[in-house]
Amino acid sequence: MSDAIAFLHALAQALSTMALYAPGHPAARRATQNLWQAAAALLASDGRPVFLFLGTAPVYNGRALQELRDWHHSGRLAAAGVQRLEFDAALTEASMALLIERLTRRLAGEPVLSGESPIPGIAFGPVVVDETDDPAAAAPSALDLEGQPLLLDFDDELAAMRLVLAEAGAGRFAQSEADALVRVLTGLVERWHLPQVAHTGLIEDLAPTLALNTTLLTIAALATEVSDPVGLHRVGMAALVHNIGSAGVANELVSAAMADGAGASARAGARLLLDQGGRNLELSALVAFEHCARADGTGEPSGVPTQWTTGLVQVAAAFALGRAPRDGQPGASVDAAWNYVVAGAGSVFDPAMVELVSRVVHPA
Repeated sequence: MSDAIAFLHALAQALSTMALYAPGHPAARRATQNLWQAAAALLASDGRPVFLFLGTAPVYNGRALQELRDWHHSGRLAAAGVQRLEFDAALTEASMALLIERLTRRLAGEPVLSGESPIPGIAFGPVVVDETDDPAAAAPSALDLEGQPLLLDFDDELAAMRLVLAEAGAGRFAQSEADALVRVLTGLVERWHLPQVAHTGLIEDLAPTLALNTTLLTIAALATEVSDPVGLHRVGMAALVHNIGSAGVANELVSAAMADGAGASARAGARLLLDQGGRNLELSALVAFEHCARADGTGEPSGVPTQWTTGLVQVAAAFALGRAPRDGQPGASVDAAWNYVVAGAGSVFDPAMVELVSRVVHPA
């Protein structure tokens, strides 16, 4: 168990205990002491821990702690106006006791007392809004409440997506890992406006990061129209694996695709998904096959009208690619990446899907 997770477990225990006992009760003292010890252990490895509580998995220093996705105190703290908690080396056991007392009052719905003095070593309250023009330059934990992406470091999710792509390179589809990823990403979209995975800057992480960000934007856009969880999951899966054929799938699949006269990677990806998942992955296979087509009938395959899921994924993928750093250069700004998409509406992209995604990228 990491020090950050141990601290949150101790925080939950302290909050639950304080709801039952007065501050001077032995159980309350023990809970506070345990929390102080957990905080001291965390400070030993991290001189300034920062937590965000936004109603879903807590975020620690820019990374969502998916191990605690069901941690109910995240929603309670957020609703009480405690969306951010950070502390530093000035923290003392007395400071921690005062923090628990104030948090307990807030969670109980008591009004915030005027003139509350700062707590040494601790700061808490609403999230800090980063007002830079380029979200890519913002700290990973900065949440832009005006519609810009929330950039997070998803180490576990990136590792899972690397596995999915590596398995595809061996001619296998890691369906359980892909299913879990889509569930996690859908949960993030339910809570945040537009979460996006922060690029690590490593070339080997470009493909998995693009897959995750395309999926996040696809789900976010579709969720403005429908609330069917099964439908959202199916479309999210299609977005996650739409370009899986480019992962270096098994040579025999690529050879078969080229012999069929279609785009090698698109056909190979579709064939892999159908072979491994059957009817459960028919939509994903169709999107994988069509994702290089264009709205005007050109591209690969040419002359075949694409269905709306493909059009939605294409728009989301184009925006995600535009925002990605490449060749040593930073990614385009939100406006520049979106202007490229808008310029292609009607020729490259389905105008209706551009309009749908605009509700998320550029809400009115």
